[in-house]
Amino acid sequence: MKKHSLLIISIFMLLSGIAMLFFGVSMFSYQGPPLSNFTSAVGKYSFALWLPTILLGIALLISISG
Repeated sequence: MKKHSLLIISIFMLLSGIAMLFFGVSMFSYQGPPLSNFTSAVGKYSFALWLPTILLGIALLISISG
């Protein structure tokens, strides 16, 4: 059961890292009217933290299989 839940967590981390990349890039390239401060902050942090999230998901996935 522990491996199954860790597998789900690692897959979720990988998918959320990819989603963070797309959201961060879309906020970075946005050229419309000014956004709220919250949306702007989420875009900045998403762009900054997408790679560590993906790397942690991969490391977790490798740790369960090994």
